[in-house]
Amino acid sequence: MAQILGKKNCLGFIIILQIVLCHHLSSSADCRGVSTEVVCTCDDFGHCERGTVEVDAWLQNTLKTQVEVQLDLSFYHAQLLDAHNSYNTRPYGTLYGANDTCTWPPPYNPSLCIGIANQEFSLTDLLNMGIRAIELDNWYCENEMRIAHLGSTIAQLCNSEHVLFSQPVEEIGAWLDENEGEFIRLYMNEKYDQGNDAAVNGPFERYLGDRVLTPADLRNNYNNEWPTLRTMREDGKSVVIAHLATAGTDEFYTHQGKFIHPGFWKDKKRNEFSNYPQCGGKNETNALRFYSDSTHYVFDNENIDGPTRVGIIEDFSEFVKCGIQYPGGDQVNPQLMETAVYTWAKGEPATPITDSTSCIKLSGTNSRWYTPTDCSQNLYFACQSLSDTTDWTFSVSAGSYDVNTRSCPSGYRFALPQNGYQHQKLLDSIDDVDVWLNVAPLLADYQHPTPPAPTEGRAQSLSAIVSVVVLAAVSVILVL
Repeated sequence: MAQILGKKNCLGFIIILQIVLCHHLSSSADCRGVSTEVVCTCDDFGHCERGTVEVDAWLQNTLKTQVEVQLDLSFYHAQLLDAHNSYNTRPYGTLYGANDTCTWPPPYNPSLCIGIANQEFSLTDLLNMGIRAIELDNWYCENEMRIAHLGSTIAQLCNSEHVLFSQPVEEIGAWLDENEGEFIRLYMNEKYDQGNDAAVNGPFERYLGDRVLTPADLRNNYNNEWPTLRTMREDGKSVVIAHLATAGTDEFYTHQGKFIHPGFWKDKKRNEFSNYPQCGGKNETNALRFYSDSTHYVFDNENIDGPTRVGIIEDFSEFVKCGIQYPGGDQVNPQLMETAVYTWAKGEPATPITDSTSCIKLSGTNSRWYTPTDCSQNLYFACQSLSDTTDWTFSVSAGSYDVNTRSCPSGYRFALPQNGYQHQKLLDSIDDVDVWLNVAPLLADYQHPTPPAPTEGRAQSLSAIVSVVVLAAVSVILVL
């Protein structure tokens, strides 16, 4: 059998062995593995059934806030938490690791275990937890487009038991029906040009439809520049679909470009990441995705071990602090998602944010946000540079909360951090002191005071200085 499949087909061979050797595990409906760490209804394999995982409302609201504060950033710069190989999830059955024996997290014990799945929970549950970047590997076989974790050719293993490609797309569309205004980036990890464009575009058309910001939209409506999340929401666009160039080539498989953009970020392994402030090479202009890999199995005396080859992500905090657009975790669970929180403290906002009289305090002690009942406390205000969004300082004087305060130094404004990187830069500047944050960006009627710059650098301020100088020169000439 191994001769028929060949060494490149080891994953398919291992799956077959897994089904035969581990079938006895499917007889129990008790939860096991990562599913024991949540409250859900488990299937016969011991994994949570789709959509049954209970997710803490505080976590959902907090991660939603961390998207909302990014509304005036371009989609290119937005951070969306990612689930690596999202589709390769145990609720899809035996071909997707339902009978895996590796116990998360590594190091795996015993080492001679099988770990095929990259995710424990369904797409619906991942989205409910706060994941907003989904990866799909599509393969055309048995006259249908399907999803499968394969290699570079269709010869490895794809059969009629693999889930149809339309199923995860339908699942995502159904979730969006219940969660209007949420943003999702879909990553199509197609290994070679398989054609069959209708088999890809059809499900996108049926289940995502006008929600997709298409290449034509980007070209005709946004002059080929990524719009802000706020603009996308106003225009009813909440999904971006993209395909990265295949490794070693410059080929983008976009299926005629009806829905799929050429990928705009660079994929890097978890092992290539370095903590703040190095941030794995992140800067103001690049877009990065650092992904982990939980895959583990042995074939022909060769240990295929993703945790060693790629690395795993057990904590999102440094990726958030660095502003990495797509930190891609394996075996994503609520505990991992909580490590991505940099805004609300547990139980916050305790006081509803209703209008500009509401207030937010950033605690210099634990770096979290609070809604105090007393907004008349004397605190300094968090002030952000008008020309560099990473430059923060104190207000000149302390005072009670005032959304229209003018106590910030010249060239600064009272502000709210728009992402984890700005937040960290603010923390670096306040020396563990409590400060007021501007509540206005969280209000429904908020109007961003200035259009967003293409990057978060100083080019905008230089342009403004030049304009002032030119205007002054013209005025002098007119007076003379």
